[in-house]
Amino acid sequence: MNFNETENQFAVLAESLPQLVWSVRPEGYHDYFNRRWHEFTGLTPEQSIGAGWHRAVHPDDLPQVQARWQQSLETGQPYECEHRIRNAAGGYEWVLSRAAPFQDSSGKATRWFGTSTNIHAQRKAEDALRLLEKQYRLALEAASLGTWTIDLTTDQVSWDEGTCALYHIPHNGRYSLSLNEASELIHPDDRESVRNSIAAAADPLSNGRYESQYRAILPDGKLRWFRSHGQALFVQEGGASRAVSISGVISDVTERQASEEAQQLLTRELNHRVKNLFAIANGMVSMTARTARDPKEMATALRGRLSALSRAHELVQPVTGSGLTAGPEVGLAQLIEAVLEPYKQSGHNQILVEGPGVSVGSNTTTSLALVLHELATNAAKYGCLSTPGGRLVVRWALQGDSADLLWAESGGPAIAGPPSFEGFGTQLSQRSIAGQLGGALEREWRPEGLQVHMTLPLDRLTG
Repeated sequence: MNFNETENQFAVLAESLPQLVWSVRPEGYHDYFNRRWHEFTGLTPEQSIGAGWHRAVHPDDLPQVQARWQQSLETGQPYECEHRIRNAAGGYEWVLSRAAPFQDSSGKATRWFGTSTNIHAQRKAEDALRLLEKQYRLALEAASLGTWTIDLTTDQVSWDEGTCALYHIPHNGRYSLSLNEASELIHPDDRESVRNSIAAAADPLSNGRYESQYRAILPDGKLRWFRSHGQALFVQEGGASRAVSISGVISDVTERQASEEAQQLLTRELNHRVKNLFAIANGMVSMTARTARDPKEMATALRGRLSALSRAHELVQPVTGSGLTAGPEVGLAQLIEAVLEPYKQSGHNQILVEGPGVSVGSNTTTSLALVLHELATNAAKYGCLSTPGGRLVVRWALQGDSADLLWAESGGPAIAGPPSFEGFGTQLSQRSIAGQLGGALEREWRPEGLQVHMTLPLDRLTG
């Protein structure tokens, strides 16, 4: 087939194609454009030949188009470039232009044949996808979320940069590790629960939803709480469904978990206090009735003790996040006297409080008052404050960086030994002293009465 026949066939083919078709002489002169080109651009043949076609290319894209076209002319390599072309209405649309040389027997290019295919819809979809991905990433970053994928066919886990950041693992791009390696980062007590959640999501009879909350051990040894949500991907094989992967997001919920635990503790504490209110009121009535000579004296004394209890409550109000401010600085003796005031018997020296001046910070006042309140309540129920002849001594001394406080009861009912059951009040006291105040609390159940020794770090006590 000679060159003229090839050109004739090219012309017939070019006019039947939906693409913009053009041809170029060896030196780079554009001498032919098909009818589709002229219809699309609105340019006449005279306006298009030579370098006239440049006016149809977007000005921002023309330098790149010319550079790549010149490179193909010089090297004989096929030409390819994505750029924008102005349509007859004056708008620009994306096209993919490609050209290949027609070579003679010696390998010399005798003509170039090219096409420009409209890819505007594809580019718009890609731009929209890129924008969506960017918005998605910004949303993940704003919410401090990471993404992950478990490949169930290879047992490989893939993390994005957000997940790596949550785990304090410096890494750019995707990070892969085996499922076993990922499991090693989970607290041993939570691993089985996570494995069960994965298995449940991968079950073909399930909806594929994955959800778990667990503790992770970070590289620095610290524990953080994480929550993950995901969805399994199923494929059909031989009429059966099989999960091939699970993908989802992860977030750090350590602060929320701590808040929920504190709320639960507060709820239990409030319930406990409500129960104790009745015990306190009953104890006060009994104590007052034992010493009052008539109903009027009993009512007066009872009102006084209830008022003292109210003052103690006001004294130990906690600092809250609702804009309320803490009261004036409280001394340790002032705090103890306020808590124990409701239990004092008129005309009896049952309670002795003594020790050097020590300030109690607003952040620890409530915790210490709660412990003293629990001890006093139990003393009024079962100990030295439950009998007229009982005696309570609360004495403390400074030892280095700590305050050593001794609560000593005597004169109450005889004690056979420690109780067989520790109630919530006892557990709460231990948690308050050891956890919130960083100290220690020890009980000694002596026959003559309970002795409680507390060691309180001064920096935590006064903070």
